[in-house]
Amino acid sequence: MALQGLFSSPNHESKNPEVRLAAVRELNDTAILAKIAKEDSSSRVRIAAVEKITDQDILSDIALNGNEIDARIAAVERIESQEELARIIKIRKNFQLMGACFTKITDRDILERIAHDKEYNMSARRMAIENYANEAYLTEIEEKKSHTDPPTSPEEVDDLIEKYGADNLARALGRFRGSKSAIVALGEIIRKGGDAAETAIEYVAKGLTYSNKEVAEAAQEVLAKLTDGVLIAKLISLMDNSRLRDKILDVLRKIDHPDARQIVESAEE
Repeated sequence: MALQGLFSSPNHESKNPEVRLAAVRELNDTAILAKIAKEDSSSRVRIAAVEKITDQDILSDIALNGNEIDARIAAVERIESQEELARIIKIRKNFQLMGACFTKITDRDILERIAHDKEYNMSARRMAIENYANEAYLTEIEEKKSHTDPPTSPEEVDDLIEKYGADNLARALGRFRGSKSAIVALGEIIRKGGDAAETAIEYVAKGLTYSNKEVAEAAQEVLAKLTDGVLIAKLISLMDNSRLRDKILDVLRKIDHPDARQIVESAEE
């Protein structure tokens, strides 16, 4: 038995994805985690590996060279440099990957540069123009604070809703989800309910996977306050995304609602 154990493969190389997933959660070797993120056959294992990596160069390598788009997008969501995201957009033309990068680029100078730089493909340039279209909102934010720190008070959010509309505001704030302030402001929109609240839930849920612990905890706190059945159903629907499933399940454990309890009980059976 001892010799058999000596020559057995590491658990992260097991044929069973559940064994590999458990192994990844215990791994601290960044090089092995990067290889798993780029090459493993299971989406859940790939995403779990990405979520344990903080090294920005390695995350960029996964975003550029990973075998599967889910892990590449997960890596993008943990990259902090907007200049690096712009570089990834230039190198890789995948539409989903570019979209993930653009959701994190809030620097108008970078967006304008991409829009006019012919080294970027036409789709990237058009996406840059679309993101730059929120310039009026971004300018107002900059005048009040910095463009990475949106207003969060209910009064400020109400003023911006009246000016831009709740759904437009939710989409604009979604570009700032790397900011705790943006998560709080989106929470105000969720609290008001309606279609815009469902849009806001999508952005806040993505914040659950953000590498900044303070932002991820703010997203969890906002979503744990859900009481409306329609909005809880919207949150549950996002569990189809393998990167969000476990994070949302943790939130549902904190929600006192029959729909939330049913999902938690089913997952734990």
